[in-house]
Amino acid sequence: MSDPRVRPLLRELGEEYSTRYGKDAHTELARYPDEEFTTQHGGVLLLLLEHGEPVAGGAFRRYDENTAEFKRIWTHSAHRRRGFARRVVAELEREASARGYRRIYLTTGPRQPEARGLYLASGFTPLFDTEADPETVGPLPFEKHLADQRENHHTDRHENHDTDHDDLASLKVVPTRHYARWAAALAVLVLGVQFLHGLLTNPVWQWEVFGEYVLSETIVTAVGVTLQLTAYSMLLGFALGTVLAFMRLSASPVLRTVAWTYVWIFRSIPMIVQLVFWFNLGALYRELGIGIPFGPVFWSVSSNDLIGTIGAALIGLTLHQAAYCAEIVRGGVLSVDRGQLEAAAALGIPRLRQIRRIVLPQAMRAILPTAGSEIISLLKGTSVVYVMAIGELFYQVKVIYGRNGMVIPLLMVATAWYVFLTSVLSVAQYYVERHFARGAERTPGRRSWVR
Repeated sequence: MSDPRVRPLLRELGEEYSTRYGKDAHTELARYPDEEFTTQHGGVLLLLLEHGEPVAGGAFRRYDENTAEFKRIWTHSAHRRRGFARRVVAELEREASARGYRRIYLTTGPRQPEARGLYLASGFTPLFDTEADPETVGPLPFEKHLADQRENHHTDRHENHDTDHDDLASLKVVPTRHYARWAAALAVLVLGVQFLHGLLTNPVWQWEVFGEYVLSETIVTAVGVTLQLTAYSMLLGFALGTVLAFMRLSASPVLRTVAWTYVWIFRSIPMIVQLVFWFNLGALYRELGIGIPFGPVFWSVSSNDLIGTIGAALIGLTLHQAAYCAEIVRGGVLSVDRGQLEAAAALGIPRLRQIRRIVLPQAMRAILPTAGSEIISLLKGTSVVYVMAIGELFYQVKVIYGRNGMVIPLLMVATAWYVFLTSVLSVAQYYVERHFARGAERTPGRRSWVR
């Protein structure tokens, strides 16, 4: 049990006990001493390795002179529905029989229907009323009587891998037929081909006009404005959103209330309303100044001089995005196991370092997928600033087709640029997510047994 390769088994079993039964996982796993699962005490611990990584496992201990009790049956959460659990049970049966046991006994919890199905399918006899509600029975006991396999065990141990391959090679593989899936795929392909045919042959698309404007100086400059609005708004929005997220997680009721109110207000008001409001801020406050609250003003400036059109757009986009970014960051932080912070605090690690080195690196795995979608949404949402006459992509396209009347090809210009930019962002998101997922994913490979 002290082997490092056993840790995934113990960790996931502990999580399952805690999640399904609300029990203390350490108490459940420590109920039997580790020595009982060693060969010296009549026990066995098996791990099934795939490419050197444990993907399934199980163990048994001496229950009485003729009975072995199966425990710790486990399949890695990323490798289920591959038949590993039945392989583990079969191997444990062979090991138990070779060590002289004539009977197997085991129990499983009432909230583990998949384990119950596994043992019934493996030929175990239930020692309880299968028609009764499992919650009223409690732990569900099973038994199975074994045939004598000791004389063949020595040969089996040396030929185990060859036998597994021979058994698999002798099986006839019958592929599953998915007729409905094929029909649906064919229908989708037909519709796709029809759509592409219409794109290429319908003269209304006017592809020559599209080619004339898609890389024109006016459009490329407008794309640059769109990217600037997106980059600045997202950087400032996530900076403010992170502060708001930790305010909502603060122990101070004042900070929590202020942050919650901010998120509530800015998620309730449509972005276009916020942009128009900031664009007309000068009508509400003609001057902005610095001074003593409710007292004299030492320095002031005209609102229109301080906040121009681009400034109003950035303020509106940033404040709007900060409300959503705050919830994204808060959700990511809450996904980190609270016990890790308690362990870090017990080691005397300062609070800021806990957040920077422990919480945020793990929270990024939960933050990034939603944050990537939010960035892409903002890139497209910048088109709303056309109401402020800012020369971003959609506004310039609108101006051009307002002059020449070629609406369809100009809209396709905007569409092509948005598709290109979102594709680049999606690729970048993929690589960033893969970077932060290091150590959390395993690559399937060859399987082997470890005793």
